Amino acid sequence: MIGDWVIRRGVPEEPMRLYNMNASRGIAYLDQDGRGVAELFENIEPILLTPQILEKNGFDSRGAQFFCDKIGMIWWKDNIFMFSKYTRHEDLPTENISINIGYVHELQHALKLCGIEKEIIL
Repeated sequence: MIGDWVIRRGVPEEPMRLYNMNASRGIAYLDQDGRGVAELFENIEPILLTPQILEKNGFDSRGAQFFCDKIGMIWWKDNIFMFSKYTRHEDLPTENISINIGYVHELQHALKLCGIEKEIIL
């Protein structure tokens, strides 16, 4: 999706954002601090979601749980988080929206689908 954080195969130290794509040619157009790069879809990889990335984005850690605004995430296993949307700051979700998330772009999609405007930074 446009705006997703990804990396190019073999270059994990340079996260980039997808800003456009040409599906018929299989090319993604990526941006890293104003530097544009064209890359084949097959050379694009997801970024693993980690507790460090969550904390950098304002999630407070409470053991294996992370909370930020209306979002709760529970560390599961193998870098998989269970995502829940809260409509109030309480211990229990008031909506039953729970999915497993393993990558940064999946968190970006979940936030967007839940109507939560939060910019993820790396």
